[in-house]
Amino acid sequence: MKKRIWIGIGAVFAAILAWAGYQQFMAKPRSISALIPADALLIFDSQALQAPVSARAIRTQMPLRKVPVFQEAVQSLERFFYTAADTATARTFLAKKIVRYSLHPISKTQLGFVFYIPIDQNSDQAFIEKIRHPDPAKYRMLARSFSDERIQELVSLTNQSYGTFFATEHFLIGSSSGVLVENVIRTLHKTLPRSEQNIQFRIDADHVAGLSIRPEVMQALFEQPEAKRSLVNLFLPEKLSLQFRQSASRTHLIGYAADDIGNRQDIANIFVDQTPVRMQSGDAIPQNTAVLYHLGLSNPTRFGQSMARVLGSTANESVQERIEKLEEDMPGFFNALGQDVILCRLESASNANRKIIILKAKDVKKLSTEFQNLAFLAGAKGPSTVKTFLQHKLLRVNVAELPASLFSNLFSGFPQSWITQHGNYLIIANGEDVMQDYLQQVDRKAVWANDPRQLGLLNQILRPANFTAFVRMNRSQTTLPVSWPITWRNLLGYSSASLNNLENMVYQASYGNEKVQSTLVLGRSTRQSGSNVLNRLLLRRRVEFNAPLIAAPVVSGNLADGSAQFYAQNNAGQFVLVTPEGDKIVQDTTDGAIRSNVVAADYLSNGHLQYLFMTARKLYIADPNPDARRVKLKGITLPAGIDPSLLLLPRGSRQSNLIALAAHKDGHVYALDRQKKAFIRLIKNPHPGPLLLPFQLIDEGNGMEILALQADGTLHRWHDDGAYVNHFPAKLTFDGVDKPFVSPVLQPAGSTMMQAVTTRGEVLDLHPNGLIAKRSQLYRPIRDGSFRLFPDAAQTNWLLLRTTDTETAILDQQGNLQLDIRGLKPGESSVRYHRLGTGIELISIKSGGFTDIYTLNQRKINDRPIPSDFPVVLQLDEQTGELYILSGISKAVQLFSIRIR
Repeated sequence: MKKRIWIGIGAVFAAILAWAGYQQFMAKPRSISALIPADALLIFDSQALQAPVSARAIRTQMPLRKVPVFQEAVQSLERFFYTAADTATARTFLAKKIVRYSLHPISKTQLGFVFYIPIDQNSDQAFIEKIRHPDPAKYRMLARSFSDERIQELVSLTNQSYGTFFATEHFLIGSSSGVLVENVIRTLHKTLPRSEQNIQFRIDADHVAGLSIRPEVMQALFEQPEAKRSLVNLFLPEKLSLQFRQSASRTHLIGYAADDIGNRQDIANIFVDQTPVRMQSGDAIPQNTAVLYHLGLSNPTRFGQSMARVLGSTANESVQERIEKLEEDMPGFFNALGQDVILCRLESASNANRKIIILKAKDVKKLSTEFQNLAFLAGAKGPSTVKTFLQHKLLRVNVAELPASLFSNLFSGFPQSWITQHGNYLIIANGEDVMQDYLQQVDRKAVWANDPRQLGLLNQILRPANFTAFVRMNRSQTTLPVSWPITWRNLLGYSSASLNNLENMVYQASYGNEKVQSTLVLGRSTRQSGSNVLNRLLLRRRVEFNAPLIAAPVVSGNLADGSAQFYAQNNAGQFVLVTPEGDKIVQDTTDGAIRSNVVAADYLSNGHLQYLFMTARKLYIADPNPDARRVKLKGITLPAGIDPSLLLLPRGSRQSNLIALAAHKDGHVYALDRQKKAFIRLIKNPHPGPLLLPFQLIDEGNGMEILALQADGTLHRWHDDGAYVNHFPAKLTFDGVDKPFVSPVLQPAGSTMMQAVTTRGEVLDLHPNGLIAKRSQLYRPIRDGSFRLFPDAAQTNWLLLRTTDTETAILDQQGNLQLDIRGLKPGESSVRYHRLGTGIELISIKSGGFTDIYTLNQRKINDRPIPSDFPVVLQLDEQTGELYILSGISKAVQLFSIRIR
């Protein structure tokens, strides 16, 4: 009996001990990692993040608290503490504390942070009591219970919430979201806690932060909007735990990680026997690169064998078929390849997919020949097209996705390939216009090797690696929130977001047998300007003339670096060259004022660009020679009836002798023929009447098409040999209206749909066959206005324009008001739309003798009007944020600058 009693007592005692042990070791978390809900997208620790930063450091360095996500996190924390207590007290409490932050989804459209602050029950208790009892004249503290924990929420007297928090024995845990705080409490009280990943970061004087991030988040950073099958995620480790340091220049933060290879062994096998190498092609990478991928190869032959095995093992039958066709000749191609394989996505104002592949070669001629052989084996269609541009032979290889067949789907986006040789490089472009733009940049040395900022990034900050992914932030149509989920856009997309502080983001990886060595670089190469110099109009140069000017000045070169020449015409017909030093040199005479836009073309095939423009009777070719400070002018008489207001470059045309196109008053299209040195009629329009300008040229890959509309609604679409595209001409008719249009039909890049707007404000979306797909009526104010499409100078995009004699309203393509300007001078106003790269879009409005420049959100960027008798010329220095304005007045040309953010 006694034995049974003792057994019962022992069982009860064991149960008590087990319950106590469970409460001690299981029911309560054993580390801070166990507090964090499992859905965290990223987790980071920092002590430096809470420290204040000087204004000078913000302009010249890359402080941790100005980095995207880090800034949003610390703002969430400070919004609570700086409200609950005075700033000095809050900073004293946060000083030297290593705070952990985690980012979680709150809803389908919102992300939020949770912060975890270690506390000492003795030294920190007074501060905790202070925030629990805020100033009652300004704030209230609401309290409620949740799973036996006391949650408190700080609100204003108008019920604006500043944050929710609760305290455990060792941590103060808070968030701007009460939902997230409840999720932490659920994790805290789980009966069967999840297996915790005890994330430990090293935080000291050298390591400013530690970051653990999910690979799918990293993939989104470098994802291309048009390539949802991007292989970037395969180059990333399965988990990424980074330790951040400041770079030597303090302009970038560098995070280092060494993670297990995991399921990335296939990618590691591609780089077997490949020693990580530095990128050495800075002299071939253009400055307007928005996204770059680099494969560093120390053994290209071995790489080719590995890549062929990986691509051949895919389940995609079409890819397997392509690889089988190329397999026999691929070794010759890779034998001629050097160490750099670079894919550059160039910035695009029109959201066009503009890509360049730069292949450093051991033998560039052999590499080019081998590439053409592979194209033939892959089934290249039709005869190759050869053109000359800036003394480079451009060859069109008409086979789809050949680069992707050689280097993986990461290199997709090449429906055809244009190739040329440049030094030791084979250059591959996915369009003729892309190749020409690239060669122009190389010709004027606008490459990384000549840019001290990018060269420092290339030589000092980037490490040797097998794979590098580079994104230059805030480039037009590549700003990250455009391609991110709505939750990330809401987190980072507001006007004061830290995304504006970040310019360069780089991920690098090197692969071993067991580890992936990763580097994440965040920072900027450009020094930020102080707010006291923003938007101030500064006069840089003034050049006086003896006679009045008759047209706006013409610019060749770059106003930002001082290399630009510009030309002015006076009423004596003199064509005057103004050098960068301010010298005025009379070059020749013209037969009148310039009436057209100015286009640059390689008309003479002499390795330099010539500048073409029209007066009322002639087309002039200006061939500058900067070394001799001379410009040769050659005039070609225009055929009778040519409209001298518009010149277009025929990019994509199958006729290599065509240089520029112009419209005729009878609706025909004329072309300047290089061989005949005269205008020829390219398109005969059977429907008499002028075309609405600008008509549009569309590169269809296998040739150029011409899209044009006439005022009566006749819609034309021709091939460049003069034949109509199927279903054209089409007729857009409106009962009782003879001429419903005053502006053209335009088709955006990458779309087959077209858009037009009638003078009465009816927007038409058109199918590729010219039939109307959708009609929508724009709002018309009481004082009626005329509507038109309003393209930028390069026809990369358009807005909608509503005008009266004294008012101008700019609308987006959906009809939403962007800018409304009133009080213009009747008959003395001019409106122009400028897309300057880096996402900057401006409207210049000349009224009378002055010009103002506006953003599309109604903000005027010049602090005083710009004197101008003609429309101004704008150029942007992307590195410094300096906007240059060239303006002509009666007897002077003036160069102004404005520093913009």
